[in-house]
Amino acid sequence: MRRFLSEERLWAPADAPEEDRILPHVLWLPDGQPQVRQHFARVREIFNRYPELITPVADEDLHATMQKIKRFDAQGRRVDAQRLHDAAPALQHELSGLSPIDIEIGPPRTSAYAVVADAFPEAELHEFYLRVRAGLLAAGLVLPPPEKYKWGHMSGGYGLTDTDTPELAARSDRLASELGRGLRPGSRVSATISSVWLVLEQQDPVANAYTFTRVHEIRLGRHEVGLQA
Repeated sequence: MRRFLSEERLWAPADAPEEDRILPHVLWLPDGQPQVRQHFARVREIFNRYPELITPVADEDLHATMQKIKRFDAQGRRVDAQRLHDAAPALQHELSGLSPIDIEIGPPRTSAYAVVADAFPEAELHEFYLRVRAGLLAAGLVLPPPEKYKWGHMSGGYGLTDTDTPELAARSDRLASELGRGLRPGSRVSATISSVWLVLEQQDPVANAYTFTRVHEIRLGRHEVGLQA
């Protein structure tokens, strides 16, 4: 495993303005679904035995990324909270025909930079991702190129250091092994996507974490769009 927020993965260099460390995103948040938080609390119990390797994601920061948004829109304006509010009706319109989506998350596994839990069903999540993109583009926001197939997942923790010694490599292998068997039974958790949030997300390289400020919730189905914080 490698350190997640290494220099090449930062959104802005160390001497950049603080606002450049913030990017707008669309996130799914497990609000009102305590089983998801309980599941990742069990994952953190395993992480606690490997504090030199992994930074756990705090309860309040748990999320699944639906779409990253460029920091400037099609007119060259910085995408701040007001600009996200302005984009909300177009996204709501695109998601108005969708019913809540039942998903399964897990089991957790180690990747190159993090511990992640894949989300299923893949086809429905990919279609949802395309709808989210369509709504954001209709609102005049600028997005990265589309993924060939959306990888639905949640991160439970981020790599804290490069495991570049025999001792750290052995510890990383042991963490992977414990994750593979330590949550059984119950290595997956069921959840429902009934809304997404437009947020301003921030990288914290010191804490090796992402935090975010909620800006506007978009619920699946037909709803009136008002300014929400």
